[in-house]
Amino acid sequence: MPKIVDHDQYREELLDQCFDLFAKKGYAALTMRQIAQGLGVSTGTLYHYFPSKEGLFEQLVRETTLRDIRGAIAAASQQNCVLSRVAAALEYVAQNEDFLKKQTLIWIEFYQHQHRECGIPTEVFHRVWQESEQQIAALVGLDDPKLIGFLSCAIDGILLHRIYEPQNCSFRDHASMLVEMVKLYLRDRGKLISAE
Repeated sequence: MPKIVDHDQYREELLDQCFDLFAKKGYAALTMRQIAQGLGVSTGTLYHYFPSKEGLFEQLVRETTLRDIRGAIAAASQQNCVLSRVAAALEYVAQNEDFLKKQTLIWIEFYQHQHRECGIPTEVFHRVWQESEQQIAALVGLDDPKLIGFLSCAIDGILLHRIYEPQNCSFRDHASMLVEMVKLYLRDRGKLISAE
């Protein structure tokens, strides 16, 4: 009897394993053949699930980003006020800091490679942000695109700074300052009382 394969689950497993390959070797250094060898599958199997290295990587970006957002939402959904939800989401980032720093470096390297190759940055990051922005807004509990964008930029910036200066200040220290800034922002706009 032939083995029944859940293709979506298998694709996700391949993507998870690809993350480690890209983290070790970098996007530009890997070919589809090397990725297939690293995963222990045939090149044909890899092309069955992913049309190209770029297509594979774009799916990796989308899947890992949305999984991170779902994890933050799960962590924050137990909280009943905006500031507690923001703090819980930031704690999720702190707990997954090593993975997220690797992810940041891989994304930057991919962006640089795409820009060098075709002169036009890839749209994958923009599409993923558009897809996740509403989920982040629901997580925070505010319809404030500027605040959502600021939080995303601040988290990205803290992670990048932690790569450069890992001993300077912990992610949690920066996160607590960020929560205080959000508190002042909400208080200044008269949204803190209604949000809590």
